[in-house]
Amino acid sequence: MRELTGGVMRYVQGLCLLLVLGVGMWLRLGTAAGTEVDHPIRNDAKEYVAYAWNWKFQGVYSPDITTLLGTSKAPPVPDAVRPPGYPLLLRTFMPQYLNEHFAVRMAYVQAWIAGLTLLLTTLLAMALLGAWPGLALGALVALSPHQSVYVPYLLSETTFGAVLMLALAAGVAALRTASRRARYVLGFLSGVLFGMACLVRPTLNQWIPVLLILLLVPAVRRFWREVAVLALGFVLMMSPWWVRNEITLHHMTDSEKMLVTVQQGSYVDLMYQGRPDTYGAAYRFDPKAAQAASSWPDLMTDLRDKFASQPAAMVRWYVFGKVESFLSWSSAEGWGDIFTYPVFRTPWLSAPAFIAAASLMRGMHAPLMILSVLGALMAFLPVTRRQFDERSADAWRFLALMYLFAIGVHVVGLPIARYSVPFQPLGYLFAGFQLVLLYRFYRERQRQELSGEAQHA
Repeated sequence: MRELTGGVMRYVQGLCLLLVLGVGMWLRLGTAAGTEVDHPIRNDAKEYVAYAWNWKFQGVYSPDITTLLGTSKAPPVPDAVRPPGYPLLLRTFMPQYLNEHFAVRMAYVQAWIAGLTLLLTTLLAMALLGAWPGLALGALVALSPHQSVYVPYLLSETTFGAVLMLALAAGVAALRTASRRARYVLGFLSGVLFGMACLVRPTLNQWIPVLLILLLVPAVRRFWREVAVLALGFVLMMSPWWVRNEITLHHMTDSEKMLVTVQQGSYVDLMYQGRPDTYGAAYRFDPKAAQAASSWPDLMTDLRDKFASQPAAMVRWYVFGKVESFLSWSSAEGWGDIFTYPVFRTPWLSAPAFIAAASLMRGMHAPLMILSVLGALMAFLPVTRRQFDERSADAWRFLALMYLFAIGVHVVGLPIARYSVPFQPLGYLFAGFQLVLLYRFYRERQRQELSGEAQHA
């Protein structure tokens, strides 16, 4: 009877998983079909498209848009400011003569990529939290408007989020398996996937060096073999890009983007001199911004001057304000609410079901983000190992390191909410972890009290 009940329960859970995926894909494909972006090839998207077009039709990896527009016959100049992962995806589907069909085609491609993120997050949550809490968390990811509205944008957030979740899933699988050989294979695969994620978006470039430094901590040192194979996979994946840069540009990496990002994030509340009209683009109003972002010494001088002139405000901004900005609902540089670039039409502004999903998730957003940070911190406490099995506790701490590292990177750099979108499923995972941990702790205390009363009786 128990086996029959268990079989029925697994069947019901499978149906619920299909329902979560079905709702998520309906929202994502509906967004792809029903959204029209105003000039989709603009700002960052314009650079990604230029890289892809020049790479495919000029044989040069360059952001020079003039060759695509036909306004210049000079050969494009190569650079390494943006990594090639996302331009490679665009290149795969790019025609020689761009039209509106290219953006539409990419929207559908990215809708399915976003569906992969949903599937991986839900399965990971079910494995670590249990079937029903995992399905509930998957429903949140499915309904999240941020996981859908970036589908029509020619931006790297959707692709980066999917590759990141693949890397994290492989890492968690490595930590939870009992087979040593499987641990090494999965660890190596996780490193390769982390390398792929960095080739899409360089946010995690310092992640592997940080893991290697953490081997100095006795509690982490027992994982030195797993970290070593992970680092090997990462280096092998990144090596062709580094070699290309060294041969073509005579330097392995380009620090220009990092300098600009750190400088642009140094304005308190993302405003120049506290002026609301400069919100989200403070650097455009600062006459010293270009000089400050030109070199590391100039950037350090700029930061020192800002801390000297308003120490309390700068400390508050870097300790609390940046975390709040990074995890907020709306992106400071965006068009408004959940959108980055303006849209002529979208179901998120017209279809009742989409509007209802957005309203529900907006009401839950702040509590979920607070729980996500608390959950990531709680993962390192002894209670985690007591409430979960040892391998699952190791997996939670691995995920927590990644989540806190991502927050830390954006505390140093530019903390706009758009950059948090790829990490949002991981944040939901830790919100679920926090709630499940509290529930299990409560049940444990209840059992202890009942046991104590029984002994006294």
